[in-house]
Amino acid sequence: MNLKRSITAIALNTCFLLLIVLNFSCADSNKKSSENKSYQKYLFKKSLETSQLAVSVVATDLEYPWDLCWGGEDSNILWFTEIKGTVNQLNTDTGEIKTLLQVDDVLVKKSYGLLGFAVHPDMEKHPYVFLHYTYAKNDEIRSKLIRYTYNDGRLETPLILLEDIPGRSYHNGSRIVISPDNKVFLCLGDAGKKRLAQNTSVISGKILRLNLDGSIPIDNPIKESPVYSRGHRNVQGLVMANNILYSSEHGEANDDELNIIKANGNYGWPDVTGYCNEPYEIAYCKDSTIVEPIKEWTPTIAPSGIAYFGSNTIPEWTNSILVGSLKGTSLRVLKLSSDGTKVEGESVAFNRQFGRIRDVIVAPNGDIYLCTSNKDWHPKANPEFYSDTKLPMIDDDRIIRIRQASDDLRSSLVEMTEKQTPVDNDAMANGIAGAGMAVYQKYCASCHKADGSGSDGFFPPLSKTEGVGDKERFMKSVIEGVSGKLVVQGKTYNQDMPSFKFLTDKELADVLSYVRASFGNGHPSITEDEVSKVKAAL
Repeated sequence: MNLKRSITAIALNTCFLLLIVLNFSCADSNKKSSENKSYQKYLFKKSLETSQLAVSVVATDLEYPWDLCWGGEDSNILWFTEIKGTVNQLNTDTGEIKTLLQVDDVLVKKSYGLLGFAVHPDMEKHPYVFLHYTYAKNDEIRSKLIRYTYNDGRLETPLILLEDIPGRSYHNGSRIVISPDNKVFLCLGDAGKKRLAQNTSVISGKILRLNLDGSIPIDNPIKESPVYSRGHRNVQGLVMANNILYSSEHGEANDDELNIIKANGNYGWPDVTGYCNEPYEIAYCKDSTIVEPIKEWTPTIAPSGIAYFGSNTIPEWTNSILVGSLKGTSLRVLKLSSDGTKVEGESVAFNRQFGRIRDVIVAPNGDIYLCTSNKDWHPKANPEFYSDTKLPMIDDDRIIRIRQASDDLRSSLVEMTEKQTPVDNDAMANGIAGAGMAVYQKYCASCHKADGSGSDGFFPPLSKTEGVGDKERFMKSVIEGVSGKLVVQGKTYNQDMPSFKFLTDKELADVLSYVRASFGNGHPSITEDEVSKVKAAL
């Protein structure tokens, strides 16, 4: 009888232990299953020095997303806007997307619509979100800054903080940042009127500073003025970290910038682009105090949204500014000095993997989110520029998450295949024609196309046009730039062509001669001496 009881006890204990083992096994299996079969679509992993990053898609089929914003320190809600006027929330745990607002009077076309957006970092005390968007007034483009109150999942009680801001079909900005001392920073483009960027009596081409209710802080650098800094062409990224305000800005054909914004700072536009290093800039800087960038890019990459990465979750990127790049189709990682005032190194991540990156943000847990901008006007106008990536990609536009990979994902995900920016070998040919072609491919082809045919509705053709045939007019237009409406072959274009005066006389002569001899034009060449005389006269 005792032997029978002992055998029974041993059998029960064995079953109990087996159940424990099975339960642990099932729990581990379920954990793996929930991680790999979540709403996310994992693409690949990217290996750094010691880190391995898992890259996944968390939202697809969006319509031109512009701004990403985190909804509080402990929230799982990622806010995002679309240029058509929607304010949305993405639950990063479930993938559910909820639309909170559709702006009724937003004016949408090309690169204007719902632009800057910010959620107050302390929503319990200040339940506010801020929107900057374009609208029509008397058949003209204007923009306004509005504050909404967030209440029980709804955006209510709109309050206009600033309106009737001059706008245009380009260079409207913008981004919004709320500082720790409850000030609203709004960056505005020059609205196509470059000289206004230096005029402190108007707000175009400026970064503004306001109180939460739209009033002007008493400690602003200019009394009773919202102007905080001036001399901006078109700021596209804004972030505050460690009490430093950083901005990214589009140059013309050269000198994209990353700046540290200072009270009453003059950032040079249109007299200075990038560093004070050209002869005409050096002379200007002798008489004017200009704040130079901490980083510049030539050729341009079209930097867009920026974020500060202070997390230790990806050690290689700690204390860096992350820059989304449109033309450069990559994420730039700018390693900062310990005091945050200098860029000590740059690395390029995800080159041509996702297409155009409009914005980037870092979650409280160190995850990185970015949104693509592949359905917008630029790929439509310049498909050849993105021919190797064929924008838009499948499921564009998207929100993508980047984070340290778990052990399971490290073993299951394939390594990302690095891509290189294509090089046009024909443009590297020797001789005068080859030199002019090289300059053209570098600075002009992205707008006017490689064959000079232009893009209907966006950029005029260069083939058999009056402007190319008129030597003096052509030289002046290229050296000085063109702004506003232009009629070419019976069609009206309203764009801003940058000044190329930063090119050497030889480079200008080469590219001008190349255009005049190409695309069926057949006009005589232009000499360096002719270029020099036009430069001196301007």
